[in-house]
Formats: sequence, C-alpha cells, structure tokens
Amino acid sequence: MKTYISKITPKLFSLITMTLFALLSSCEQQDYPPNLSTAPGGGTVSTYKAYTLAAANTENIYGRIVFYKYNKTITLVQMGLYNGAEGSSYTAAIFPGKVTAAPAAALKVLDTVAGATGAFATSKYFSINEEGFFDKLDAYNANVTVKLGAVTVAAGNIGANAAPVAESK
Repeated sequence: MKTYISKITPKLFSLITMTLFALLSSCEQQDYPPNLSTAPGGGTVSTYKAYTLAAANTENIYGRIVFYKYNKTITLVQMGLYNGAEGSSYTAAIFPGKVTAAPAAALKVLDTVAGATGAFATSKYFSINEEGFFDKLDAYNANVTVKLGAVTVAAGNIGANAAPVAESK
C-alpha cells in the first residue's frame, strides 16, 4: 500500500497543479477601460477671474493668480509664478488696499508657493471657504503679495483695484 501511495502522489500532485494552472489561466479576463465621465456639471470649474502679479525686485519673479467660483461658498485660488528659485518657499497672502498702500495685516493668508514649480506647495488649489467671496471679488479692495522671507518678490492688485487680465463671461 505504501508503495502504491508513493507512486501515485507525484502524479496526483502534477494533476492538481496542471488543473489549477488551466483553470486560472483559461478564464476569460476582460480588460475594462476606466470610466472617465462625470456627472452633469461635475468636475468643471468654468467661472474665473485672473490677475497679474508683477515682479517687485530684480529677481524678476512674476506670475498670475486665478480665482475660480466652485460654488456659492467656495472659491478656489490657483497661483502660477515664473522664475522662482528651486528650493525656495514663498509666502502668499491677500492684503487690504493697493500694492502701493502701507503694509497691513493680511486679510487671507494663502498656501506657500514652491519655488521649483511656481504653484501652491500642498495642493493645486487653495480654497477660500467664504460665502459669496467670488461674487464680491470685483468690489474687493485688495492686493496679492508674494514674499521670500520679508522681501516682496511679486505683487498685484485684485478686485476693485485692477481689471482682470482674463475672465469667463
């Protein structure tokens, strides 16, 4: 009996292995493409206002800030800086008055800007969670200032102090 089992065990093991291999490899494996569609109105932010950020010193760092109306309570902000120094981190904030006004406390501190990319460091958009902010932007008496330490490197008026360089209609 022992001899019979020792002779049949390798054959049985081979049979089980081949059967499992055949079952696992012969299954029809359909490669389904991802569903990239969104619900109507979802994933689209089309209402925006863009303002220029001019260089404030000889480093020639300049750019643009864009405000997007996500909904009535959320305004998304996107920053794009050019000529930033790799490895540098810039602070950005919205200040009251025009760029030429005396320094004051920031109205809204934005995310830091990465010098290598010129975009916000932690996310593509900074979110302002204030009802009606975008709708009141035209009357907003403010400017956006970007600093490296205490030195202003780029700044631009927004709202009532400047006409947008681009906007959706």
